[in-house]
Amino acid sequence: MPATLTLAFVFAVLLGGIRLRLGLATSIVGASFILAMLRGLSWLQWLGALPAALLSRQAVLLAVMITVILAFSSVYAASGQSARFLAAVRGRIASPELLVTFFPALIGLLPMPGGAIFSAPMVAQAAAGLDLSPEDQSLINYWFRHVWELAWPLYPGIILAASLAQAPVTEVMALMWPGPMVAMALGWWWILRPARARGQWGRFAQEGTPVSGLLDGLPLVVAIGGAVVGEWGCARLFPHLPMEWAVVVAMVAAAVVSLVRSQAQWRLALQEAAKNNILGLLAVVAAVFVFKEVLTRGQVVNALAAELGGGEAVALLAVVLPFAVGSISGITMAFVGATFPLLFGLAVSTGQQAQIPALLCLGLYSGFAGIMASPMHICYLVTCRYFRVDPARLLPRIVLPSLMFIPVGLVSYLVLA
Repeated sequence: MPATLTLAFVFAVLLGGIRLRLGLATSIVGASFILAMLRGLSWLQWLGALPAALLSRQAVLLAVMITVILAFSSVYAASGQSARFLAAVRGRIASPELLVTFFPALIGLLPMPGGAIFSAPMVAQAAAGLDLSPEDQSLINYWFRHVWELAWPLYPGIILAASLAQAPVTEVMALMWPGPMVAMALGWWWILRPARARGQWGRFAQEGTPVSGLLDGLPLVVAIGGAVVGEWGCARLFPHLPMEWAVVVAMVAAAVVSLVRSQAQWRLALQEAAKNNILGLLAVVAAVFVFKEVLTRGQVVNALAAELGGGEAVALLAVVLPFAVGSISGITMAFVGATFPLLFGLAVSTGQQAQIPALLCLGLYSGFAGIMASPMHICYLVTCRYFRVDPARLLPRIVLPSLMFIPVGLVSYLVLA
């Protein structure tokens, strides 16, 4: 079976499993098994992919990051600081649109996988008093959590793309700076505007709030500022150490600051953590990496490249391959790491190396469209889980605005080429 049809079938099976409520992790693992069989792997080879996926450095690091993120979120919520900080911010922001998007956009500056679970409780609290359905809250949290991802230099995908293109990260930022503005505009047009039209949104009364309420945002400042400074310091002082460990340290430090400021009891924090179902989220993470490993072992990307014309259609490949890998993996590092070496290699081998910056932009926009429209994006899954929304039912509302990034990428490609 051609790789394109294989992926379409596996994608349909995955969505069907989610719709039948078989469980997110179960559906993803089942889809990985079907993909393995259709790509000619034996069941023993599929079993062999499990430890390779689960024990990979990236998977272990992601599991640790999600655990510390949820731990900090639990402490921050149990201490009451989250509610007090939100009340302080609400007293100073009159626009309901700005209020509900402020926290996911703020947390989006922190490049942590699964970070949407961090901002979800804040969106829920900010939406109190607004006529916002759980579906609308899910869309707002998911979308605005990612508005910076195309150009923010701390995201690993941007760093890897710059490395593969042999370009400074600042050059990639200079090429991709319209991305965040496009993301915000699309979020307003496709998500905020319809949500406001369906409900009654009045401007909030701006009330004077004590400065102590704003000081309850100190743990957030430690988390975000610590991650930014920590990643920069890690890159400078420990270049062989994954920069994500700086995020882990920042989260732990933020939790300590939260405990010191509030003197919260660990019992309350543990009760809050139990509500977050950490083990369930880690199971989803594990399933995503199993799928990614099968994708690699089945040589799906190479098969897609061969079917779509190889080096004679590099621009077409820069749309299709990143989008396909992004949509079936939900991970930026996956589409960048799996397709950019192939794209840049084809560009060099066909004498089009001058087009690499244009291909990089097109590939990033297309891949980003794929991960945002992916039912396996970890942030999408944890957001739907938090707001108790059916991922399969919500997906059509996120697909169309996500696809809008592809024509933006094509315009960028034509301008640069």
